Amino acid sequence: MLMEAKPTPGVSLYLPTHVRGAETRQDPIRLKNLIAEARQSLESAGLKPRETDAILDPAVALVEDNDFWQHQDIGLALFLGDAQTHTYKVPIAFDQKVAVGPAFHVTPLLPLLAADGAFHVLTITAQSVRLFEASRFSMVEDDAAGLPGSVDEVSGQPDYENPLQASPVGRPHTGAINITKSQVSGESPEDWRKANTVEFVHRIAVELERHLARHRLPVVLIADAEIQGHFQKLSDLGPLLAGVVETNPESRDVNALHAAAYDVVRPMFEEGRRRAVDHLAALLGSGEAHATLDAGEIVKAAHLGRIETLMLAEGAELRGRFDEATGKVTMGGEDAAERQNLLDGVAAQVLRHGGAITIVTPEEMPNGAAAAAVLRF
Repeated sequence: MLMEAKPTPGVSLYLPTHVRGAETRQDPIRLKNLIAEARQSLESAGLKPRETDAILDPAVALVEDNDFWQHQDIGLALFLGDAQTHTYKVPIAFDQKVAVGPAFHVTPLLPLLAADGAFHVLTITAQSVRLFEASRFSMVEDDAAGLPGSVDEVSGQPDYENPLQASPVGRPHTGAINITKSQVSGESPEDWRKANTVEFVHRIAVELERHLARHRLPVVLIADAEIQGHFQKLSDLGPLLAGVVETNPESRDVNALHAAAYDVVRPMFEEGRRRAVDHLAALLGSGEAHATLDAGEIVKAAHLGRIETLMLAEGAELRGRFDEATGKVTMGGEDAAERQNLLDGVAAQVLRHGGAITIVTPEEMPNGAAAAAVLRF
């Protein structure tokens, strides 16, 4: 939605924020300073004070909204224009930035959409099962997974009972009560518990595999040693089970669980990014026409749907203008229409045409380029 918007003009504000503590007091001051910078840019572009106020007033109101600042993530992005305000609290620590132009500046958000870094986190205890959709930044619980909620749901009986070993007074009437085979045979409480745990974990494995059928993403399991052992024996996930964290998940908060899980998948994702960089370097080294570092060619190829993989350096920008009617790319420029970040439009076109985006460090990019592309044709 942000990529498709054509505000006249639009203001994009990025700032780092704090979740708690005395440092939260700095955040509204940062926003106030960014608003002042945006106001200057808008007035320099020829807007009247009344027009500038109409765009910036929603952000001005947030400066004095104390409750708003008490519920933040580590980054805040605001998009203002065409009588609309879009506010996003995100798990990315932005540098402070103001962008004013005919489109919203969205590339700082692209790490959230990058092709690498998506995985699932599964936590299991006898009392609770949770599945999370995760990235390298955060994770959110998936409430639609349909997994069993606890071992009691599977056993249908919360407590172990052995009516045949009970005293005559304490022995329940058996005529109208359904007693499990294990109880009648005198199975021990520990054997009964193990059998129900195995069935519980088996049900989880089956439902998880069904849930993941359409989105084959890696899974990190967080559970104690016993449950982990059962899951690895009963699951058919194979290589999709990226690894395990042996701990009681109820002893940690969500942030700690995410950090532990990402440590498991980090090497895999870093290897994926390394392979992408190596593949690009090999194509460039061979003179292969299906790879390019040329900024103008990348801009034009994106609008033609030719980019299979777009690789961007973190924080990269390409300032200029693209004329869709003529296909002409002009780099640089002084007026407001030419100061837009061309990578915003490139990223939008790549995603619209089903391409992938990979974010790498500036040091990983060949020749220090801001962007590179592997082309379909």
